[in-house]
Amino acid sequence: MAALQAKAGNRAVTTAIQRATVTSPGPETTDEVRASSSRTPETAASGSGQAQREQQQDDAARRKQEAEDQAKDLKKQAGTAALTRADAEAQMWQKTGVAAAARKEATAAEGEAARSREKTDAAERERAAAEGRERDWAEQVEEAEKARSTAATAVSDRTGDETAAGKRQAEAREGLADAEAEVRRCTQEAETAAKELAAVEAEVERRRKKAEAAAKELAAAKAEVERCTKESDDAVEAHRQAEASMAELTSAEDEAQKQAKQAAEAAHAAVQTWATAVTTAKEQVVALQGKAEKRQGKAEAEEDRQREAEAVVRERAGAVTSAEKEADEAQDVLQKRSDEFVAATRAREEAETTLTTREEAKAAAEQQVSQAAADKEKQEHAKAEAQQEVARFEATASARRQVEKDARAAAGAAARKRQQAGKDEAAAREGATEATKRAGEAAGQTQQTQQTQQAAQTEQTEQAAEPEKPGRLKRFTKAFGFTNLKKMGDPGDTVILRGTAPSGAAARAAASDAHRAPAFGTPSQQVFESSHNFGITALGLGNDSRGLVSALKTPKDTQGPAAHQADKDKKGKSAGALTNATMLAGDGMKVGGAAAKTSGIVEGVNAAGEGVGVTTGLFSIGIGAREGRAIHLTSEKRDALKKHVLKDVEAVRTRTLQVVLDRLGEVNAELVEKAAAESGSQAGPTAEQIESLDRSRAEVGRLRTELREHLASAQKYAIHKQDNKIIKRAVSLGGNVVRTAGGILVVITLAGTLATPAAPAVGAAGAATLGSLAAYKGVKGGYKRAESVRHPDKWRRTTMAQGDTEFTEAGEETKGSGWRAALESVKVTKSIEQGERQLMAQEIYALAAGPAVPVGRNVPEDIRTEARGLLLDLKCDPARRNENAKEWSDSLNDPEQQEDWEKYIAKQLAS
Repeated sequence: MAALQAKAGNRAVTTAIQRATVTSPGPETTDEVRASSSRTPETAASGSGQAQREQQQDDAARRKQEAEDQAKDLKKQAGTAALTRADAEAQMWQKTGVAAAARKEATAAEGEAARSREKTDAAERERAAAEGRERDWAEQVEEAEKARSTAATAVSDRTGDETAAGKRQAEAREGLADAEAEVRRCTQEAETAAKELAAVEAEVERRRKKAEAAAKELAAAKAEVERCTKESDDAVEAHRQAEASMAELTSAEDEAQKQAKQAAEAAHAAVQTWATAVTTAKEQVVALQGKAEKRQGKAEAEEDRQREAEAVVRERAGAVTSAEKEADEAQDVLQKRSDEFVAATRAREEAETTLTTREEAKAAAEQQVSQAAADKEKQEHAKAEAQQEVARFEATASARRQVEKDARAAAGAAARKRQQAGKDEAAAREGATEATKRAGEAAGQTQQTQQTQQAAQTEQTEQAAEPEKPGRLKRFTKAFGFTNLKKMGDPGDTVILRGTAPSGAAARAAASDAHRAPAFGTPSQQVFESSHNFGITALGLGNDSRGLVSALKTPKDTQGPAAHQADKDKKGKSAGALTNATMLAGDGMKVGGAAAKTSGIVEGVNAAGEGVGVTTGLFSIGIGAREGRAIHLTSEKRDALKKHVLKDVEAVRTRTLQVVLDRLGEVNAELVEKAAAESGSQAGPTAEQIESLDRSRAEVGRLRTELREHLASAQKYAIHKQDNKIIKRAVSLGGNVVRTAGGILVVITLAGTLATPAAPAVGAAGAATLGSLAAYKGVKGGYKRAESVRHPDKWRRTTMAQGDTEFTEAGEETKGSGWRAALESVKVTKSIEQGERQLMAQEIYALAAGPAVPVGRNVPEDIRTEARGLLLDLKCDPARRNENAKEWSDSLNDPEQQEDWEKYIAKQLAS
C-alpha cells in the first residue's frame, strides 16, 4: 500500500511538472513577446496593437493563474507528503523502539531459558545424588535396625540381672536392718543397764556420803561428849572450889558471903547444866552410832547392787558388741549386694544407652532416607518447573523474536515510506518553486504589458514623478497617528494624574486662601493639566471606538488571529470605550471647574467637583471590575499551564533549539537508513548493526529530552508571565478601589457633610499606587528597549524564520553604544521587535509547527502534540480562532503562516 501511494504521488508530481512545462512559454517566447512589444512600430494601426497587447495580457494572466494553481496544488501535496513523512518517521521511531524492546526481552528470555536449562541439569544431578543418598541411608537403616535389636536383647538381659541384684540387695538390706535393730535393742538394753548402774552408783555414792556424814556426826558427837564431860568436870571443880571458898568465908562479911554463895549457886547450876549436856551428848552419840551402823549397812547393800549392775552392764556390752559385729557383717553383705546392683544398673543403663544410640541412629538414618526422598521429589519438581520455564521462556523468546522481526519489518517499511515521502515532498516543493517562478515570470509579463499600455496612454512626465511621497505620507501618518499620539501623551498624562493633580488638590485643601496655593495648584495650571488629560482621554476613546468598529466589521467567517483579536476587541474595546467616555466626561468637568474658578463662579466649581467625583468613582469601578475579571481569567490560564507542566525534565535551554532540531534530523535520517538496511537483510541484523542502531536511538533520545527541556522552559516562562500579570492586575485593582473611595469622599466633602481633607489624601494614595505601577511599567519597558540596543543578540532567534532554509549560529555579539541605548529607552512609541517573549513564542511555534514547515520538520510527533497542548493552555485553541481541529492543524502545517503564528503566540504570552 505504501509503495502504491508513493508511486501515485510520484505520478501526480510528474504530471504537474509536465503540465507546467507544457503550458509555460520558453525563454525564447518571452523574449519574442518583449521584442515584439518593444519593436511595435509607431505607424501600426492602434486597433491591431491594442488587440495584440490584450491577447498577450490574457495569455500571461492565464499562465500566471495556472502556475499559481499548480504551485498551490504542489504545496498542498508537499504538505501531505510532509505529514506522511512525519507519520512514517514517528512510526519508524515507535517500531524501532518496539523492536529494540522486543530484542532486549527476547535476549533476556533466551538468557532465562539457558539459565532454566542449567537449572534443569542441576536439578537432575541433585535428584540422582538424592536417590543415591536414599539407597545408602536405607542400607544404614537396616544395619541400625540389627544393632538396635541386639541392643534391645542386651537391655532385656541386663534388666533381669539388675532385677536379681535388686532382690539380693533388698534381702541384704533387710538383714542389715534386722542386725541394726538388734544392735539398737542391745544398745538400748546396755544403755538401760548403764543408766541403772549409774543410778546404783549414785545411790551408793549418796549412801556413802550419808555414812560418812553420820560418821562425822558421830565423831562430832563424841567430841561434844568429851567437851561436855570436860566442861562438866570443870564445872564440878568450880563448884567444889566455890563451896570451899564459901566455907572459908563463913566468918567473913555478909557481902562477901553473899557473893560467894551466888558463885556457888552459879557453879552448881553450871554443873547441872553440863551434866545434862553430857547426858544429852551421850544419848546423841548412841543414836548416831546406831544411825551410822544402819547407813553402813545400806551402803554395803547398795554396793552389792552396784556390782550386780556392773555385771549386767558388762553382759549387755558383750551383746552389743556381738550385735554390732553381726551388723557389720550385714553391712558388708549389703555393700556387696549394692555394688552388684549398681554394676547391674550401670550395665542396664549402658545397654539402654546403646539401644537409644542405635534407635537414634536408625531414626537419623530413616530421617536421612526421608530427606533424601524429599530432596529427590523436590529436585524432580524443580526439574519439571525448570523444564516448564525453559518451554515458557523459549516460547516468549520466540514470540519476542517474531515481534522484533515484525517490528523491524514495519520499521523498515516505515523508513522506506519516510524516504519516499521525503522524495515526494522534495519533488513537490521543487515543482512548487518552479511553478511559483513561472507565475512570477507570467506576472512580470503582465506587468510589462500593463506598463506598455500605460506608456502608450500617459505622458513621460507622469513616469518621472517622485515616488517617495506616498511612502513619506504613510510613514508620517504612522508616526503621528492616533495610537502613537496616545502613546506619546501617556507619560505626561500619567504625571498629571498621579503626581501634580493629587498633590495640587491636597495643597488647595490645606491652603486657607486659594490665591496663596502653590504654583501647581493655580487655576490656570489646572486648566492646562485638565485639557491635556481631556485630549489624551479623547485619543483613547477614539482608538477604542475605531478598534470596536473594526471588530464589529470583521466578517463572521474570518479565521486565525484576526478572528480571535476581533472577539477580544468586541469585549475589551467596548468596555474601554465606556470607561474612556466616563473619564472624558470627568476631564471635561475638570476643565469646566478650573475655568469656573478662574472666572470666580463658585457654584460652577462645586458642581464640577461633584461631577468629577462621581465620574472618578464610576470609571474606577469599571476598571476595577475589568481588573478583577482579568485576574480570574489569568488565574485559570495559569492553573491550566501548571496542570500540564512537564515534571520529568528540567526547564533549561543548554543549546540553540535549531541546532538540536538539525542534529535530530540528521540522526533521524541515519536511523532511517539503518532501519531500512536492517529490515532488508534476510539473515537478520548483525551485532554491529544492532549496536549502531541502538547508538542512534540513544542519541535521538537525548535530543528528544533537550527538546522537551526547551518546551518546559517555555512553560515556565508562560507561568511566570501569568504570575506577573496577576500581581500587576491586583495592584491596579487595589489602586482603583482606593480611587473609587476618593471620588466618593470628594462628593461627600463638596456636599458639606465632611470637612476634613480626607478626599485629597485618599485620592493621593490611589494615585500613588497606580502611579507606582505605571512607573514600574515605564521603567521596565525603557530598560528592555535599552537592552535591545546594548545587547542585541541576547534574545536572538534560535530557530529559522519564515522563508529561511538554513540557520546560522550567532557570532560574537556587537554591543550598542550607551547613548543609543539611552535614546532608545525613551522611545515610548517603539516596541521591541525581538525580546524574550518573542523568542519563547518562536520556540513554542517551532515545536508545535507541522512537518511541512521547515522549522518544525524534525520535531517528533509526541513532542509536537505536547507543544500544541501548550498552545491550547495559552488560549490559542481552534475555537478562539474560528477554526475546526483540521483547519487549526493545517494552519500550523502551513509555512506561509509561521510569522502570523509567532506574533499570535507572543501576544497570547503577554495577555
